[in-house]
Amino acid sequence: MASKTSILSGVAIEDTAAAPCSVEGAISTFHFRDVVGLRNLRMMHFLERVALRFNRAGVPLMVLKGAALNLTLHDDPGARPMGDLDLLIRPEHVQQAVRILEALGCRYGEPLLREDFFPRFHYERELNAGVIHPVRIDLHVRPFRPLRYARIMPAEAFWQRARSVRMGRARVLVPSVEEMLIHLAVHSAVHGHGRALWLEDIRQWVACHGDRLDWRRLLDTARAWGLTWPMRSGLRAAAGEAGSLGPDWVWAELDAKRAGWRDRLALWHAPRDAICPFGQVLVNALCTPGRWFVLAYLAAVMLPGRTHMADWYPRRHRGWLATAYLLRATAPVLRRIPGLWAWLNRVETRPSRGQGLGVFALGNFRPGEVIIGGQVRSDGGRLRHLTHSCRPNARLAGAELVALKTILAGQEITVDHGEHACSCRRQSAEDRNEQHRFRGDRQQVGSVQRQQVGSVQRSDNVSRSGR
Repeated sequence: MASKTSILSGVAIEDTAAAPCSVEGAISTFHFRDVVGLRNLRMMHFLERVALRFNRAGVPLMVLKGAALNLTLHDDPGARPMGDLDLLIRPEHVQQAVRILEALGCRYGEPLLREDFFPRFHYERELNAGVIHPVRIDLHVRPFRPLRYARIMPAEAFWQRARSVRMGRARVLVPSVEEMLIHLAVHSAVHGHGRALWLEDIRQWVACHGDRLDWRRLLDTARAWGLTWPMRSGLRAAAGEAGSLGPDWVWAELDAKRAGWRDRLALWHAPRDAICPFGQVLVNALCTPGRWFVLAYLAAVMLPGRTHMADWYPRRHRGWLATAYLLRATAPVLRRIPGLWAWLNRVETRPSRGQGLGVFALGNFRPGEVIIGGQVRSDGGRLRHLTHSCRPNARLAGAELVALKTILAGQEITVDHGEHACSCRRQSAEDRNEQHRFRGDRQQVGSVQRQQVGSVQRSDNVSRSGR
């Protein structure tokens, strides 16, 4: 069995694969790769800590996408950028996994519709570790978003033939060679082939493992999992104008396979889910097998839990939940009325520049004005997404969020999370201490110099008097 050691986090991979492929970059890309490599190394070191906790708890952990590729395909840590860590667990291990991640300082991202929405209906849960440059973790119980795939894929998909990989002191699982290609192709198809990086992943995987790929097993596995149509789409997009990836007989079988209207509709709408939530719900209802399962899904979508609705309506009074449901139902109309939506909600959460989610003002706030009052929940609600700043424009005072300076509509609200939230205040304190030491040293040197000058003057006076 061949063995190789990657420079990523001291990773040692034991596998029969040949040395991983490497792509030579131009000199002009070296600095970019250095930055990407440092970010990747940071994320991989954190992944090692996570994996070690999972190993000790006896919870199987599989890594997908960027982390899996950097472990098995690339030697250069800057060759393949990673935006997050995609981790796959079994549904029965969700509570254990969440406890482990929370113990490592991870916190939830956007709240789901209901507490039981994940893992029953939704395929992943977002968590973030850190404050300034958080590491995002997508905790999966299934690899793909469309609800149809949750019902047609077997529970053991990707698990039965997974390979064990050692990274540092821990071990993780990665998909087998054939199943990794299925995942890369289907993931790209479900997201509309929106990034050239995903297609390049497919091409590099085939180029590196083409001689080892069992194409018959690939086709049989994709057919058994109901993923032939999206896999074909991903492979076709990766091949592009250069031709086909793999033997001709493979493409002959893929082209001969006819997809039903549900497979076509589910894949067609999947890239549009984010911009058309209503269409996503409708397509899920039409394409997902299981009548009672679909009815339970529709009930969860129409009647979200209290935690989710608390972010729709910030005020608390008798009947607030019914008001929140009404507000949610009429939101598409109310958003078009100037000032009304801002008066009802005051703040909203949306992606913050380079820092995960943030809290943004929907209206203008004067210094000293209460932005949100009397509604800080045990999980923090929307306030858990407040971004740290050493020059904040708001502060948390008990159960209230109060503006410290003028905050304009659309501006991100920031607070001071404390001394250890970032290095700037610590650095400033060190600078001040250094300045104090410098002043003390300078004063001490000045005192010694004055003593020396006085001694010299006295010596001169003595010598003059001797004359």
